[in-house]
Amino acid sequence: MKLSPLESKIFGKVCYGFRRDKNKRIEIVEQEAEIVREIFSLCLSGNSLEKIQEHLRTQGIPSPSGRAVWSRDVLNKLLNNYKYTFGIIDHATYFAAEEMKSSRCRNPNRNIEDDKEWNEQVNLNYYGPTR
Repeated sequence: MKLSPLESKIFGKVCYGFRRDKNKRIEIVEQEAEIVREIFSLCLSGNSLEKIQEHLRTQGIPSPSGRAVWSRDVLNKLLNNYKYTFGIIDHATYFAAEEMKSSRCRNPNRNIEDDKEWNEQVNLNYYGPTR
């Protein structure tokens, strides 16, 4: 699958699983796309970033930079990248992964709905306790 010339132009930086052809159109690199699908599948199965890292390492799948171990940051960015809905995964998979990750968020403040309470907590975290 290739994106249209217009879609390719506005696509921006090419991420893992995609490349530009000689006409600068975005196309899917199927071997990498399979790895992206596997990462999303592992996430949706409840695996942590660390477990996904270990799985990729034991399978001998190098990171996009060619390293033996994928960093948690790279995995997190991949799982947060909406561009993968352009032919590699569907929207439902992307949003299900987003929901899964947010439910496991370690930020204790993520459930604060009151703006005043949120602002107080942000200031406390940023500035520390006031005297």
